[in-house]
Amino acid sequence: MKNFWNRPPLKWLPLKTIDRYLIRQYLISWSIVSFAILSLFCVIDGVSRLDRFLRHDQPLPLVMFQYFSAMVPIYFTQYLGPILTLFAAMFTATQINKGHELIPLRASGLPLPRILASFFLMALVMATMMIVVQEAVIPSLKDRIRLADSYGRSKNNIKPDMVSDSLSNLIQVGSYLPHEKRGQQVRITSTHPDSSTPKSIIVARGLIWKVPPAGEPYWLLREGKKEQFDQEGLKIPVPQPDGTVSLSLSFDELKLETDMRPVDLESSDREIEYLSFTELRDQYKRRPHLAHLEVKIHRRFAFPLANFILLLLGLPFIMRTESQSIVLGLSISLALGTGYLIFTEICSHLGNKGGINPMLSAWLPVLFFGALGLTLFDGIED
Repeated sequence: MKNFWNRPPLKWLPLKTIDRYLIRQYLISWSIVSFAILSLFCVIDGVSRLDRFLRHDQPLPLVMFQYFSAMVPIYFTQYLGPILTLFAAMFTATQINKGHELIPLRASGLPLPRILASFFLMALVMATMMIVVQEAVIPSLKDRIRLADSYGRSKNNIKPDMVSDSLSNLIQVGSYLPHEKRGQQVRITSTHPDSSTPKSIIVARGLIWKVPPAGEPYWLLREGKKEQFDQEGLKIPVPQPDGTVSLSLSFDELKLETDMRPVDLESSDREIEYLSFTELRDQYKRRPHLAHLEVKIHRRFAFPLANFILLLLGLPFIMRTESQSIVLGLSISLALGTGYLIFTEICSHLGNKGGINPMLSAWLPVLFFGALGLTLFDGIED
């Protein structure tokens, strides 16, 4: 008798053939659910940003294509990767139940965890894919991604956090265009050693990152003024180019002496998603006081494990009941994936704000849901 997929019962086939069969069905399911879910996300996101897309001079289809082609890798690595893994596994497991293929497999003596091993192998493949996209694809295209992302925002710039460099400068940039490496509304405050008294204050209309053919790159300030102060906080007269003396030095262009780099202005909690692990690690070494950098470093290792954890949580519900309802399987997947993402984001937020240890904030979802998943999966044969 032919089964659901019109082939001989799986119990008649060698174990390696069963594995290949399940992997093939999984890949088909993954392709279907990935297209469906990513399309749904694009539709929802596109409708919410339609008014912003219309403000651009380029044709609307081109603007939307550039935006979504840039954002899909971000969706995949930061949110949807593990959920797609679970959706595909639950969809395939439900189809096995509908074809009444689980009973003969278990009757042949195969333990259920062995039958499901193919799903965990694919979870390893998907976790590896997430890492490759995060480490190779996104960093190499980060300027294009930022430009495309600006199509979907009400403004084309970001508001960086204040940067403290090794020269005792506090640098505040009001707005910054990452893909152009150009900022506006700049204020640089330098303090005296062992004192909070300002040594100098520079206010400039803008700054831009210059990369000369020879020599070190530098920041060039434009259209501003510089004031200097003594230890008592009193202004020091500054010689002017024309030989006069004034309480401030006006300039059209001024080279900024700092070890700040563009990545420092791009290291907000959102922008560091575009950095590779090496860039993120180097940035953390330079700015170890920024808790969100430590959170993201640990999350690079922790979040791909969600591909396995969600399988441990979801598969027992389908296998124990031998459910044949696709809607039920997808509903469970959606609930588990959403719960995991919400818990992960809450922990990350607490880690960024100093509420809990940054390392713990990244690994707590893995520890909590992983322990729960192992407990459920351990009892799957009961």
